[in-house]
Amino acid sequence: MSEPSEKEIELEASHDRRDVGFVDSLRNSALQRFISATLLWGTAHQLTNVAQGYLLFELTGSTLWLAALGAAVGLPNIVVGVFGGVLADRIPRTRMLKIGSMIAGAPMLVIAALYATDLLEPWHIVVAGAFQGSGLAIDWISRLSLLPDVVPKKILVRSISLDQSVFNGARVAGPLIGGFLLGAAGPGIAYGVIAGLFGSAFLIYTTFSPVKLAERPKSAGIVADLFEVVRVIKERPILRLNLMFTAVNALVLGGLVFILPAFAKEVFNTDEAGLGLLFAGVGIGAVAGAMTMSWTGGVRRAGPALLVTDLLFGGFVIAWAYTNSMALALPFAFLLGYFNSVHVALGIAVIQFNVPAEVRGRVIGAYEIAWSGFPLGGLASGSLAAIIGLRSALTALAIGLIVFTIVIAIVSEKFRASRIE
Repeated sequence: MSEPSEKEIELEASHDRRDVGFVDSLRNSALQRFISATLLWGTAHQLTNVAQGYLLFELTGSTLWLAALGAAVGLPNIVVGVFGGVLADRIPRTRMLKIGSMIAGAPMLVIAALYATDLLEPWHIVVAGAFQGSGLAIDWISRLSLLPDVVPKKILVRSISLDQSVFNGARVAGPLIGGFLLGAAGPGIAYGVIAGLFGSAFLIYTTFSPVKLAERPKSAGIVADLFEVVRVIKERPILRLNLMFTAVNALVLGGLVFILPAFAKEVFNTDEAGLGLLFAGVGIGAVAGAMTMSWTGGVRRAGPALLVTDLLFGGFVIAWAYTNSMALALPFAFLLGYFNSVHVALGIAVIQFNVPAEVRGRVIGAYEIAWSGFPLGGLASGSLAAIIGLRSALTALAIGLIVFTIVIAIVSEKFRASRIE
């Protein structure tokens, strides 16, 4: 058999890089299983967000307890982000996914039992939040590190956006399910359902075929591994700035999400179902944003798009904070969710296209550390709300995001010119 000519090799490479449509991307069987597990895990996580904050605020009536919950979720998130990235480059990422499901799911069964026996105390919920943060960090690092290994590069941007669409779809399903369960069946049943969803995701993870990792030198140790990822990030300004963007963006989104139960009760005077609708409004916008990215295949001029979407997100957060009725709050929730989702999908794509495979897990670990700004936003907004009020606390965080975005836009030409190729 004759060797292929140079022209044939070039044609084959061009064929491998050709754009694949949205519908064709969905036919990839590995992607189908991947997003099914994401939907189950994401629904459990979002239902947890609703149940934890609602039950804690019902027990205490204090935004400071919500701040404590944010800290409990966020601090383990940082620690796991550091070491989870190293592990994701050294052990099978599917095993990491299963571990994350167990860590997140088991404490929810404990909370259900404590509630059923009337032994539940506020600190139990805070401790469960620490396990939630650890499980979330493991899941994000493993899932985002694994995705480029299970789908062809020609559908990677669509796959990232589709995975984000499904995860954001859970931001709709989780709150609606949670609001219904909390009102109709009570927190005990809600926590039981959460544990069942985490268990179902675990079962799907067991069906994943082992993924062959890229060849890499033997690890020189954790410290050397961490220095290597610091070097990679330092050499790529787009990664460094994108991680900073992620941290600030997550801080504002988390600040909103963690004090949403207080807004629902004290500003909108609504019940569990209304709280579910507020969460779902953000989630529907997030789904629409991620689906926009997936359907269009992404935005090539990533830098300007990241800047604009961040400014719009911050602006709509401020507008949402000063609404007085559900009729106005829900449209603004949709808009802030939409632009935040487009921003996040673009940020992930930029990272995936600028990271060598052998350090991908550790860079995603750094990305997860940046996302620890989400629960820490709850710490910030809950603490500020106790001093200056709910609306002012959220506005202060959003203004900080807007100022940060404007500064980056002015001083960083490289970020403004960054593209996804």
